[in-house]
Amino acid sequence: MHYFLSVLFFASVHAGAATPLDLSDVSILFPLPKVNQWEQLPKPATEAKKGLLLPQSYYQQIPSLVGVPTNEMLYDDLRVIGLRIDPCFFEGQGPVQCKQQIRMVMQPLEAVGDVTSTRDSSLHLFYELTPEEFKQLLQQIIQLKSQKSTVSERSPLTINPFIKNEGLDGQYFKDLMNIVYQYVGEKNLSRITFMQLMMNQMVWDFGGFDIKNGEMTSITIPRVNTKIQRFMNHAIKPAPVWFFGGIMPKPKQDENLNILVTDSSALGSQNESEIISATRAAFRFENPKIHNPGTVDCVSCHVAQPVRRWTVRQYPWLDLNKAMASETYTSNQNLNNFSPMQVHTNIIRAFGYFMNQPFVAQRTINESAEVLKYIETNF
Repeated sequence: MHYFLSVLFFASVHAGAATPLDLSDVSILFPLPKVNQWEQLPKPATEAKKGLLLPQSYYQQIPSLVGVPTNEMLYDDLRVIGLRIDPCFFEGQGPVQCKQQIRMVMQPLEAVGDVTSTRDSSLHLFYELTPEEFKQLLQQIIQLKSQKSTVSERSPLTINPFIKNEGLDGQYFKDLMNIVYQYVGEKNLSRITFMQLMMNQMVWDFGGFDIKNGEMTSITIPRVNTKIQRFMNHAIKPAPVWFFGGIMPKPKQDENLNILVTDSSALGSQNESEIISATRAAFRFENPKIHNPGTVDCVSCHVAQPVRRWTVRQYPWLDLNKAMASETYTSNQNLNNFSPMQVHTNIIRAFGYFMNQPFVAQRTINESAEVLKYIETNF
């Protein structure tokens, strides 16, 4: 695919003004294509204004995503299945300067019979924009959305409804990607993070690289100070609805999920205070007003939702939702999560697909609500 530059007049976006954008307009999940139509989705070699989305020179330095098949074999199967815009990405303790970004999520597709499915691994590509570029991007996205609706529907975060209704060959998706292609490519690709699936689909490794002047440098993961962090969960029988494994290396801070993910079947009434403490940590990890990517480690962020869901379901007499009210993220947006299979403790996806089912973590929903709030306040 190729980008195009459109010269249009865009009305100014006034700070504090209501926006027609919904959660699915800032975190845009695409529908999966049919088996013979994968080319409808962007791929690593897709050319945009600033270069290829993910050149081979960077991709070859990323660890194996699934073991078998190899990364070389997977390159042609990788597709962008969603993207997010962020007017103020920051990490670590504030105050820190915002970064304006477009972030793309890639997953390897696979055909299961005549159905397109995905492998449980992913790449997260970060493209940095200048403040002026982001303002232009936002104006274009608002104008595109306004052709369909001029008010926010306060709808939940799912597959973008306009792309879902029209399909990947529809005009909305084509116009959206032509807008996005103006602002992304290898020239402003600043970070790549990855989730690997290993060892019979019971081990996930997380890591990433910062990119500067064409050089990739491994990211040091917050709280554990390593380049790779692993989550293990062997609790697959009779169903993946409990935990048995853990985090390596374990966070040593008081705020952690360790006792719950090591062996949940071994917990009893004697562990009540520890269960409550770990559940509180899960609620806090999901709250972008409390934690950001620089204050929580990879695994704790990804595992917070299944931990929270498990403890709330397993210990109803503790009334954990009520007990954690002060730690729970709130917003005037629709924060309902309609992702399927949320009771499964082996689904730790933040934004994308588990097999052929769309899955969005609560943390992603909450972050998207914060993005809308920032846009409404500052643009």
